[in-house]
Amino acid sequence: MTKKLSSHGNPGWPSNDKINNIQGLIDIITDKSGNYYTVYEITTYENKIEEVKLAHSLYDIAFASTFLMEEVVEGYLGNHLGDFMLDVLNGHLRTLEICERKIFSVQDLLDNKIKVEYWDMTQPPPEAPQAGWSFITE
Repeated sequence: MTKKLSSHGNPGWPSNDKINNIQGLIDIITDKSGNYYTVYEITTYENKIEEVKLAHSLYDIAFASTFLMEEVVEGYLGNHLGDFMLDVLNGHLRTLEICERKIFSVQDLLDNKIKVEYWDMTQPPPEAPQAGWSFITE
């Protein structure tokens, strides 16, 4: 039987009821097509977000994950890599819900005059971020 990843409860992230409370590598942004993006970089001025750089969340998970963790390899043996990645994404979305962190949209950012850039998926990420993803197996 396949082990599924789950959210790891409430990691203590405070609510982000205002758009300027978005945190990099924790919060997720969505677009009108239903894609999810990880906030990779944030530029602020006087406590207001001026610019964000987003990476597609599945791209982020791909570079934040290693298959050196034996329990993950065993749990997903014979499955598609995408099964693991979707479980990580859905676990993280559940964790955001538990923490009452709003998932803002790209349009929300633009409406608040926040410049939005996207990470080039043909390039490796600047580092392997792992701050927010849930890797706990059930």
